[in-house]
Amino acid sequence: MTLRIGFIGYGNWTRMAYLPALRRDGRARIVSAAAPSAATQQRIGSELGPDVAVFSNAGDLLGGPPVDAVFIAVSDAAHEETIGAALEAGIPIFYEPPLSDRRNRIRPMIARLVDAPQVTHADLEIGFIPVFVEAARRVRSGLLGQVQTASVRLQSNWGADPEADLSTLNHIAPWYVDTLNRILGATPSRVLILERNDLPGRAQRQCQGLYDYGGVWGTVQVNLGCVVDLETTVEVNGEDGDLIVDLFSGELRQRTRLQSDWSVEHVAESEPRAGWPGMNECVSAFLDAVAGEPLTESKSTAAEVNDLREVLGAGPLPADAPAVAQLSLIGLAAEASKDSGGWAEIEDSDSL
Repeated sequence: MTLRIGFIGYGNWTRMAYLPALRRDGRARIVSAAAPSAATQQRIGSELGPDVAVFSNAGDLLGGPPVDAVFIAVSDAAHEETIGAALEAGIPIFYEPPLSDRRNRIRPMIARLVDAPQVTHADLEIGFIPVFVEAARRVRSGLLGQVQTASVRLQSNWGADPEADLSTLNHIAPWYVDTLNRILGATPSRVLILERNDLPGRAQRQCQGLYDYGGVWGTVQVNLGCVVDLETTVEVNGEDGDLIVDLFSGELRQRTRLQSDWSVEHVAESEPRAGWPGMNECVSAFLDAVAGEPLTESKSTAAEVNDLREVLGAGPLPADAPAVAQLSLIGLAAEASKDSGGWAEIEDSDSL
């Protein structure tokens, strides 16, 4: 079975992440792509070939040659309109969070997402990185005993957008809180945001979110004004041991009561890398869902992903509409905490 794929947006992320991951998986054929500029449309033709239908907007692509799924990578300002159009078309979608770049539009988009009948899959690639999958398996197997704390640390030189309507911890919640959720197999009930308010807008370079998992504390630490390009680590502390993971190097450090010295090992990511670690697995999981089952002749890593789902007690698709709805509500609670300066309760998506 060959899946017909359309690209909505053909910028750097589509070219460096989506396209290589799809080619590595081997089950998809690009049949159409949409981009607003003439230069990008010309690049589509030269890079994807003359048989790919080229459009100037999402609406025309969705109404064009039949596709089995679309991959959406557009500017944050275009997320709501583009994701909304794809949801209305009823076509399976792979997309980038957040659902909207405006706080007051996220809740209406959550409602649209959870009501949509088709397969939807957010690009939450961090949770699919092989070293993280292995770390999650160990934590959930009880190797560290009762978990006490879990933290995710992001350091980069990205900076913060002074015009952003979303706070930093709302914007990145889909990826980094998702990582905590998968490690702990739960969702937090409340959140407290601490920030260094040295920028005039809502988005700040340095911030920290404290998430209450009912006796277990989860923390997301962010420094977007760092001297390094990018570092992301996950640390879990338990009664019987500790574990630290470097998501980009694949290094996993572990110590337990039985072996108090740190052991260091590496869990290789799938090669070649498609943009970020975890993209190959994330894209293959989406294609598994669209196709109905993993195809054994493909290079899909669905077996490992399915093992993670089973260990974590996740649903059939870890980045599906209910998961993203809950992550979006966690992000909105972060906004409420930012405004009040105190704890904010997190709404349960089941109440929607």
